[in-house]
Amino acid sequence: MTVSCGSAAVVASYALRARFARAEVAAVARPRLLRSVLRAGSHVAEIPCGGGHFLAEYVRAGAAVTLVDACPEMLTVAVEHAAEVGAPADRTTPVAAYIQDLAFLGEVDLVVAPNAALNQLGRHLPPAELLAALRQALRPGAHVLAQVQCAHPDGGVDTATFYDAGWQDRVWFPDRWFDPAAAGGAVLRRRRQRRCGDLLCVEFGYLDTAGRTLHTTSVELALFTPAQVRGCFAAAGFSVVRFLPGHGGLSEVLATTGGRAAP
Repeated sequence: MTVSCGSAAVVASYALRARFARAEVAAVARPRLLRSVLRAGSHVAEIPCGGGHFLAEYVRAGAAVTLVDACPEMLTVAVEHAAEVGAPADRTTPVAAYIQDLAFLGEVDLVVAPNAALNQLGRHLPPAELLAALRQALRPGAHVLAQVQCAHPDGGVDTATFYDAGWQDRVWFPDRWFDPAAAGGAVLRRRRQRRCGDLLCVEFGYLDTAGRTLHTTSVELALFTPAQVRGCFAAAGFSVVRFLPGHGGLSEVLATTGGRAAP
């Protein structure tokens, strides 16, 4: 498959954001379904991993870990993070790849797609196409657990670590305070957001202890309804096992490639 210009630009933007990655992923809530699908002997792939979102959970479960990201700088941070939380080097595999270019992940039985990654990737490529590529890379019986930002029939929108429907659009707000030693010298991340129908645009600014801007970046995310999420997984050849609506947190979808019952 061809990598879109938009996807390449997203990856390039994360190269400069990598020094803040550890501090940012620490704020992402663990999926409610994660503990129940992790089991002894699991081999988990986090895709895309960024700085490594739930590595401590994988290590506690005794799982082998494959870290997949198209941004080499983020992948380096994730590997360092894995070592710090006790993941054995011989059971930690980094893979630099776009989802649509993944080779067969024959040993992986659980994929975790964290923190609305599908929404951001789906801004540039059809989500069903991305999921079809992931499906092709997985063996029968593998599962995918994705945190997805959804728009709900009542008008509500899931709250992610980078968006809050209760905040005024186009206004800068202090968003997250960091330990500067763990966040590349940044002490504060501020953001402003804008929703245009089913598109979210969020800008970030990272400030040092003197209030100087160290870095600015922005992300765009496509919002999906729960029905659209289910439809994309089905179109890609997955069976949806469970769907937990967010309503204040990210929604979660657990899907399987088939071949055995879900845990």
